[in-house]
This record gives sequence, structure tokens and C-alpha cells, in this order.
Amino acid sequence: MLNIDLTGGVSDQMVRYAICRSVSEKTGYPYGINKVASHDHYNGAGEMTFFQDIDYGLPTNVEYGELPEGTDNVWEEEREFYSGYNYHPFQPDIFDCAPNTKFVVYCGQDSRYLIKERVAKWFAVKQEVAEESQKLLSNAGIELDDNLCVVSARGGEYIGVPSLFLTHNYWDKAINLMLQKNPKMKFICLTEDPEFYKTFFNFPVLHFSCQTDWWAINNCKNAIVANSGFNIFPIWLNKNSPYTIAPKYWAIHNLNNGSWANSNMKSWDCFTFMDKDGNVEEC
Repeated sequence: MLNIDLTGGVSDQMVRYAICRSVSEKTGYPYGINKVASHDHYNGAGEMTFFQDIDYGLPTNVEYGELPEGTDNVWEEEREFYSGYNYHPFQPDIFDCAPNTKFVVYCGQDSRYLIKERVAKWFAVKQEVAEESQKLLSNAGIELDDNLCVVSARGGEYIGVPSLFLTHNYWDKAINLMLQKNPKMKFICLTEDPEFYKTFFNFPVLHFSCQTDWWAINNCKNAIVANSGFNIFPIWLNKNSPYTIAPKYWAIHNLNNGSWANSNMKSWDCFTFMDKDGNVEEC
């Protein structure tokens, strides 16, 4: 049995889940994903409950960090350490793993681990969640049309990290690019930290819920996103193929030193990356 632990927020859990299940499908080995995550943000309810096809496979029944019975091997993602950030290269050898292997994934943000068509099925939002989300947005006067850009901003712990926190320099330049594309463009911000961003932006700042914010990003037609894993899957799997501006160099955008943090973010092929000077690079 292939197995993996879930950790972090919903996006961290999604990438680990998707890697394990994708490797299982390619190798034909059964999988079992430990539902006992490192952080219990929803009182035991889990974080991926708003998706249609979340199957944890064979039961593991072990505590987070423990090896399920019968595990013979551990595959560990490589980490390259640099001053102030890490980089995680793509490792195709994961598909050569033995049957009873535990995966230790620190980042995994490289689409080459995944089968997009299959991931899209697993992470399709439940119909009742989609309907409720559509209703909430409609009641707020929001229509996800060609003239609306969703700004997905990350606050919280990012605010105190200079290499991570995106300043007005990024947002202002990205907004100007959107207005060059469409002078009629209007903007809303979706964020888990609305109190902070209400003092930051001069357009509506909202937070409905994790699932509704995710659904909105997954259905928008234009977006400007922060360097947060929360934005990867909803944009990558968005059937509208939205025009999406993202910070070049991702987690070290502010350093602008030619190096990429986290993983090969270009592999997602769904972002238009913008550097600190406002120059864009199409994927």
C-alpha cells in the first residue's frame, strides 16, 4: 500500500492527496491516505469535504507521522536549501517506487506529478456547494463575468514575512495590467484576512468561506493571485482558462533575484507571471 500524511491547510492537503493517488493510478498499487492530519482546523471534519470524489483508499488507522503496518520503504521529497527559502525539484523516480512505500512530501507543487483529468474529477466541487456558492455571490451582487477580476490575497502569517508578503507594488502593477487588457474591469478581493485587506484595497473585500472562495476562484474569468498554494488548484482546474497574473519567483517574488522558490511553478501552465518591475512572462 502507498501512503502519505496530510498536513497544513486545504491546499497542502490537496497536493499530497493528489500525488499519492496519481502515483497509485500510474503504478497500479493500492493506496491509503491518513485522514488524521497534522492540524485539525475543522474539529475533525477534514478540509476536503466540499469535493465530490475524495476517496482515502485503504484504511490506515495510525496517528499522524506513524508508518502504517506493512510499510517497507520511505520516499522523501528532495529539498534544496538557500538563504531564506527552499526549492523542491521534480523527482520522476516517485513513479518507480516499491508497492509498500510511504511518501514524505514537503511541497510537491509541480504539476508533472499529477494527471490533470483525474485530479479534476477528484476535486470537482459538490453540486450543493456550487449552488450555495453561486447564491452567496449573487446575493452580494457578484457576477463572475469577463468584466470582473478576482483578487485572491493572502494575509495572516504572510504579513510578517518580508519575502512572502506582496506589497502595493505587486497589486497596483497587476491591476494596471488588467485594466490595460480591459478598461471596464472591476475588482473584488477574496481573502482569509478581510479585516486587514479592507484597509489595503479600495474595492470590495470579502470572505465567504473556504469552499465558496475556492469555488469563485475556480469559476472566475480573470484573476490576480498571491503566492499561496490555495490559488494553484482552482486556477489550474478552472474550465474558463482565466487570464491570471501571479508573482514571478512565487514565494520570493520580493527578492526578484532570478531564482524560484517552492517548486517549478511554470509547470502549472496557467499563470502569467509578473516581476517586481511589472514585466510579464507567459507560461
